[in-house]
Amino acid sequence: MEIHLIFTKNNKLKFSILNNQYPHGDFKICFSLVYSIQEIGGGTISKKVGRYYEIHSEQDEVIFTLQEPRIGSYNLSCGPEGLFVIGKNNQIIECEINSLKFENPIPQISYSDDYDNIFDPVIPLPNILKLEKETIHTKNLNFKISPKEKDFFKNFDNLLKVSDIKFNVSTGHSIFFIKQNLRSEEYKINIKKDSILIEYSDYGGKFYSIITLVQLLNFYNTNLPLGIIEDRPSLNWRGMHLDCARQFYTIDEIKRLMNYMCFFKLNRFHWHLTDNEAWRVELDCYPNLTKVGAFRGYDHTIPPFYGTGYNKTGGYYSRSQINELIEYARQRNIEIMPEIDLPAHSWTLLQVMPELRDSSSNVISEDVGNYTDNTINPAVEETNIFLKNILEELSEIFLFNMIHVGVDERPKESWEGSPKVIEYMKKNKIESFDELQDDYMNNIISILKNSNKLTAAWNEAALPPHNDIGSAGSAGKVDKNCIIFAWEHPDVGLMSAKKGFKTVLCPGHKTYFDMAYNNSTFERGICWAATIEVKEVFDWKPLQDYETDDLKNVLGIQGQLWSETITNKDYFDKMINPRLAALAEIAWCTKAKRSWPQFRSSLLNNLEYLSKLGWKFHNF
Repeated sequence: MEIHLIFTKNNKLKFSILNNQYPHGDFKICFSLVYSIQEIGGGTISKKVGRYYEIHSEQDEVIFTLQEPRIGSYNLSCGPEGLFVIGKNNQIIECEINSLKFENPIPQISYSDDYDNIFDPVIPLPNILKLEKETIHTKNLNFKISPKEKDFFKNFDNLLKVSDIKFNVSTGHSIFFIKQNLRSEEYKINIKKDSILIEYSDYGGKFYSIITLVQLLNFYNTNLPLGIIEDRPSLNWRGMHLDCARQFYTIDEIKRLMNYMCFFKLNRFHWHLTDNEAWRVELDCYPNLTKVGAFRGYDHTIPPFYGTGYNKTGGYYSRSQINELIEYARQRNIEIMPEIDLPAHSWTLLQVMPELRDSSSNVISEDVGNYTDNTINPAVEETNIFLKNILEELSEIFLFNMIHVGVDERPKESWEGSPKVIEYMKKNKIESFDELQDDYMNNIISILKNSNKLTAAWNEAALPPHNDIGSAGSAGKVDKNCIIFAWEHPDVGLMSAKKGFKTVLCPGHKTYFDMAYNNSTFERGICWAATIEVKEVFDWKPLQDYETDDLKNVLGIQGQLWSETITNKDYFDKMINPRLAALAEIAWCTKAKRSWPQFRSSLLNNLEYLSKLGWKFHNF
């Protein structure tokens, strides 16, 4: 059997079944999509969970009408992923699947070659960078350090393995560190004829001084200019989020991302560990969550979402692995904030622990991703026990003082029809389901406060939803100690800050790196928020509408990679790189302080170095 896949001229997805030896109805075609099926011709849907489908064909051509993207066209991420065929005896049928074609292809963009011959090579751009024409010759790129600094410099080994730069205790241009009373992550470098003098106040400043030095040496090589660098970040929170629920990333793959992050002075890793599709963090209090919920495949409890295919695949993070990653991150000045996405986005959790719903509810809800009944019930006694147990154990595992608890995209109908909810609301004089969500949130905030942790959540935890996608939000009664991650739209961050919430800006329109770069059919990514080119990230001025009082509540900026479209790890690099490097510039400086040609030139120089480390990058 062969299956040819094509997006037709009128934007239909067509399956052509060739060399078929089986009667229609005796086999089913199984796959995932990023856009839901609206209509089907020539077949029927026999099973649907979220956007995982099993289709019985009725003829040799099956034609689908899909949910339409905002740009009106589809790309390489929009076809079926993880496709396999199952026969009547429930065995897999050998099938050749051709690559996705387009009858109306949109060509890839040709980028202008903006280049500046004179540019500052450091990303992010330091506050003060005064380099002279006079240089020192750093013979063989050797730098002499104090013996007591050997362990500190080991933290740069993974970044320096493709470089000739050597930090050693015997030969080379001397580096001296002096601890001073500077701000957090601030550093000063004085490059002199006889030595390099570095001032710092904390580990972050000390670490970043060497990152800056590495980037300078990568550009100037053995002829390093004399000069002074004074630098500190404008924002404390400069983060990157990775969705490890839709796709599983190994500890080594996450460490690789952290190497990239520290190279551009990003200091927060937002670890998305649970969602509708998986539960990835091992907890002693509920071991079945990972035994069942961390794996998926055909005929398993969790079906093969987002391209994972017929065979059982997946994984989870043990406590020892988490401890290893926390230490690796700490050495690179990165703190790890875990996220457990509740009360919605919990389809997998509810397959393992159905007692967290009210089984007597007579309303079926569906979220924006087409998952039904994916929301835990706050009026069920088991839910409160569950929340207390998992939050206390997570507080023990993770050292950082903040835990993210999700609270996004809760379907409006999720708690309707539940007798236990109605009884709880009457007893506690709660008048709306949004007020019930606030009550749920304040309970979580209280639990985490007892463990000396702050609570973080997406913006619907404290604000009404911005996008009309059938989701609910807050009634405005959430404790102001909740840290808000404003994702839906750039205006949401300003609203959050004005209401007095500490806020991290992460709007999909500029920071969601699962978005396609542009509308070419040969790109990957989705586009519900926007298409995002590197220059558009660089041109973003996130704080231009904020008044002084509002700015006090802005903690920082964060990039996101949701993983629905990362159905092959080969796609990972280009979705992040170099958009995350551009975002790092904005997160450090709050807005661009050099021209695009100057930044682009510096970026090309640094990407040449990262390419030696194995990083692929998208053109820009």
